[in-house]
Amino acid sequence: MDRHYRIIFEAILSILILLELLFLILISIGFVASITSTSVYTFGIWDVAIGILIIFDLVFFRIIKGDQGKDNFLRNNWAFIIAGIPLYFISFNLLQLFDINIIIGLIGIIRLFALIKVLQTTSRGVRRYPQKTKLDYATVILFLILILGSYIFYLVEKGVNPTVTSYDSAIWYSIVSMTTTGYGDIVPVTAIGHIIGVIVILTGMSYVSLVTATLAYSFIDLFRKESRKAIEKVGKNTEGFKKRFDNYEEKLDKILERMDEIEKKIDENKK
Repeated sequence: MDRHYRIIFEAILSILILLELLFLILISIGFVASITSTSVYTFGIWDVAIGILIIFDLVFFRIIKGDQGKDNFLRNNWAFIIAGIPLYFISFNLLQLFDINIIIGLIGIIRLFALIKVLQTTSRGVRRYPQKTKLDYATVILFLILILGSYIFYLVEKGVNPTVTSYDSAIWYSIVSMTTTGYGDIVPVTAIGHIIGVIVILTGMSYVSLVTATLAYSFIDLFRKESRKAIEKVGKNTEGFKKRFDNYEEKLDKILERMDEIEKKIDENKK
């Protein structure tokens, strides 16, 4: 049962880490384009939340429930320790290091590398289903379209579209369009902006369909495995009953043979 809880928790954590990676890339582009300080601070809170979940995974599943030796602990879990430290929150929400480009670049590289290493570990238990349905490739394509689409949308719409006042607006438009929500608060006015919107919407619809297919496949595969286990269990029980029946039959034959011998001796005594 603990294993099931761990797989579920690490599957959710993997999704959240993927979102962290996406937001980290978008925020990094935002420093080059233009992004509001509110978005930077909001992402800092998200960074803290992800760090807490990663530390929980490290402490509960790898220290308390794990069986790793002290010699290999740091080598196997160093990425969890680094990823559990909210470097982004410390640098921007606390220390206000907005003007030091070298610090921003180093933090981005270190954070990306550590999160990717953690993601490779936490997604190990559920990775086979996305790989079989190519959902992992589709996720990469989805992120690329979202990142490139939002940046290009910002470039072509800024200055001509009054609703696109910052890079945050372009990110919001891309996410809303990709989820096919369509609030209508931001509407493209350029031809390229309309084309990007169509591409983003179609990508989102295709990805949702693929996710649905992956979930259906995973449930069917799980049902098939459980059914196979039940059949094997019934088969083993049947074999056990057959062996017991054979043993009882052998004992019964011996008893009948013994009774025949007794009857013969009785007949001989009568004579």
